[in-house]
Amino acid sequence: MMFSRPKRQKQALIDQRILAIHKAIADKVLCEPHYIERARSVLTERYKSGMMRYGSYLLWESILDHASEPDTFQDLLLAEDLRTASLRRATIFTGVLTEEEREAVLSTC
Repeated sequence: MMFSRPKRQKQALIDQRILAIHKAIADKVLCEPHYIERARSVLTERYKSGMMRYGSYLLWESILDHASEPDTFQDLLLAEDLRTASLRRATIFTGVLTEEEREAVLSTC
């Protein structure tokens, strides 16, 4: 017999994994700031192509604008409100973590 988790519980687990990945991303980005410009390019490209709404664009822009303030950057990127959790699901920080780094993070979840 198979047991299925309610959708809300599945979403919470996914959000927990995505948050863990973004903690690793935040650490790496702060050590290697060139990833900020790369993320800004992804952000601009997604917005201009209509893949992102203006509100999401502004929220990401605000996070990127605080990259020179490590604590604030991490607080904004890792905020656990529903809006930010939703934002992280369509991250602009693509290609920051290697597959090995990503797997290492997920193995601890």
